[in-house]
Amino acid sequence: MTQPRRFHLQRTTDITGVSGTGRVADGILWTDGTVSVRWLGERPSTVFWDNLAHAEHVHGHGGHTRIVWDDPEPAPRGDCPHCPDGHTPADSGSQPWHVHVAPERDGDGQPIRLYVERAAGAHVAESDAEWIRARLTRVEQP
Repeated sequence: MTQPRRFHLQRTTDITGVSGTGRVADGILWTDGTVSVRWLGERPSTVFWDNLAHAEHVHGHGGHTRIVWDDPEPAPRGDCPHCPDGHTPADSGSQPWHVHVAPERDGDGQPIRLYVERAAGAHVAESDAEWIRARLTRVEQP
């Protein structure tokens, strides 16, 4: 994981009668696997855990409190040194795709070419081309 990931604790039943129900805490899963939890309410406090499993074990109350992720799960990191996200697979990552119509026209003035490229000037790999090619030539099943 290369960036912290936000979550909150959502409680359906307040077993202890202290925290209430609903959103009871905000949290961060840090890149080293440690966790910070900031409790909401009349007496807010912050707790630190070595890992998410420990925090969930103590505060989950047998399933009455669940972790709700506020940030999406990070894309798996690839191995490209030129990409900010390690050149993740074509269907994920921090460099979305853009498509625009090229200026070239046929005899009737209709466009004849599309340009497909990664955002922010990121380069593309042969694996990206294969991914796009497969989607453009896919035969739909009845």
